[in-house]
Amino acid sequence: MAAKQELAARLNEDSDFAGLRDTTEVTTLNSWGWRRVRNTAFSPKLVTTERDYHFAMLNQLQGVWTAHPDIKRAIEARKNVAPRRIMNVIDAFKSLGFDHLRHSNLSAFSDHVDSLYQQNLGWRLQQQFDDLTRYEVLSLGIGGHANELSDADKRRVYRSFFRFWREASAHLISNATFTLEDQKYVAYVDEVQKLEAKSILTGAARYDHVLVDEFQDINPLDLNLIKAIVDRNRATLTIVGDDDQAIFEWRGATPEYILEPQHYFGVPFETHKLSVNYRSPANIVERSQRLISHNTRRVDKEIEAHGNERAYIEIRKVSGLYDALDYVHWLVRESIERGKSPSRVAVIGRKRSQIIPYQVFFASRDMAFCAAEDLQIFLSSAFDRLLELLMIKTRASSRLSRTQVVGDMLKLCDLTKRYPLSRKDKEALRSHLQRSRMRRLEDAVVALQGYRGTLKGPNKGGAMSRGMADAVRQFIDAGTVAEALMSLSENFVGLQYDLGKAETDIFFTDPPFLHLAEYASRYGDDYDEFVDDIELAKDQLVYVPPFEDGASGQEEDELWRRPLHLMTALRAKGKEFDVVVLLGVQDGIWPNKNARTPAEIEAERRVFYVAFTRARKQVAMILDERAGNHASVASPYIGELGLSV
Repeated sequence: MAAKQELAARLNEDSDFAGLRDTTEVTTLNSWGWRRVRNTAFSPKLVTTERDYHFAMLNQLQGVWTAHPDIKRAIEARKNVAPRRIMNVIDAFKSLGFDHLRHSNLSAFSDHVDSLYQQNLGWRLQQQFDDLTRYEVLSLGIGGHANELSDADKRRVYRSFFRFWREASAHLISNATFTLEDQKYVAYVDEVQKLEAKSILTGAARYDHVLVDEFQDINPLDLNLIKAIVDRNRATLTIVGDDDQAIFEWRGATPEYILEPQHYFGVPFETHKLSVNYRSPANIVERSQRLISHNTRRVDKEIEAHGNERAYIEIRKVSGLYDALDYVHWLVRESIERGKSPSRVAVIGRKRSQIIPYQVFFASRDMAFCAAEDLQIFLSSAFDRLLELLMIKTRASSRLSRTQVVGDMLKLCDLTKRYPLSRKDKEALRSHLQRSRMRRLEDAVVALQGYRGTLKGPNKGGAMSRGMADAVRQFIDAGTVAEALMSLSENFVGLQYDLGKAETDIFFTDPPFLHLAEYASRYGDDYDEFVDDIELAKDQLVYVPPFEDGASGQEEDELWRRPLHLMTALRAKGKEFDVVVLLGVQDGIWPNKNARTPAEIEAERRVFYVAFTRARKQVAMILDERAGNHASVASPYIGELGLSV
């Protein structure tokens, strides 16, 4: 969307393009597709929320899934989460280029699966298999291969899920119900049908040329739609992009398309390498090229800076989080207040959880900041529950009414396991606790330990009761805020990493306990002050929604003009700042410790490359030599930049 805004502005404001304004359309694939949907469907309904997904699966698709035993069993077993999760997988299959009309048999399905592995997208397909296994649509053991899927696995996926996927996709379209991914998918299906009917566009309705910007970020569905548009219009095609900035693989994109476009379009391409960088200082360009040259799967380029300006590059060694916070705070204030024109400063982390302490820290010092849309963790319901548990901890040893003690204990029990207690179990436990004489939470722990009713099952010999009681006791016995947070991290499964829950609450993608606990070390046992500062950070948090076509963008522009910005590296793409602070430049973060294959390591290097090249005047890389109370090793990217620690 940012590229669309920039292209539209150039077209409308630059006199050199005045002759093209009346004959050029600037749009996104989603917007172009949604126009097609509205032209082909009567009163289309766009479903966007998890609640919409849940309703669509349980109601509109009920006649479909009841005829497929594996889907029926999964939905009936977990009606609270499985419907929307399966809807998400339906969307993912569309983004991966599956076609419910053309992949109409096992052979066509198998061929497309093989092509995805050849495009290095097998891992993305495996994610969908893992989700379907988690909700028991598929049996255990599907996939897991780096470069192939066995014929037996293909048959199992086809039988258990893909036949349902085809029918569900067709049913939603026929009922004019569309997801955001359908904006492109339905347009693609319609365009291909018209192509097969030899309905070729002519005259004023025809595009003579198609130019696609940020081509390195497209996924298989995007590719199919672009090909269909080009073929139906008999248009020439220009693709623009940088394979070194292909960092959206997490959403199904692949750099393969820009590396070998002739293979995917079936026609030769003439390549023009733009060798002058007009944005970055000379030394940023030089060092970033040294870095990215370590990737083997890329187009070789000779890039030079337009000017001779040089940025100040430093590696700042710190000892622990507070040393880093103090330095970054000084750097931000010094940068913003320097000169007559305040600088724009970006604090960039590889992981979302790295940013959380900085939000609290800056808010506690009344420094307004702008946070990207992937930092809404303070606004999540799980984070609110975490704060509620901390407040329960503050009154754990106080004399309270029996009703309040029982209520606090039930809230704690709800989070000791992955899912809350059932209504039946909760009411039985409530009755047991209310019969006991208690005025403190410690009394309720003793009562819970002696409970023998059902809890998440039979509770044989009181094993479940004792496990819950131990978790609660360790939490309420914690002496400091940091210890309490670590107790929640270790013993309360309902607050731990959970990819399934992450579909509805961003907290579970990367729970920030370790970073919060380290930050909380300065508060000692002052829970009230810690929670107050968290609330301040929540008030400061600015959510910047994505631009919508036709919107003025004035509110978004005003927010982005704020001098201080906090974001993850994946959200830094397309932006530039006077000063960039890169957090945690140690091995295990840059690159991420989960990156193991050569392709994953190269993808991580591209993310660092993008983050490093956002700076116009200064880059400060923060190396915590005592990360997590252990000595840390500097990121290999520092050496690849040609720098030394």
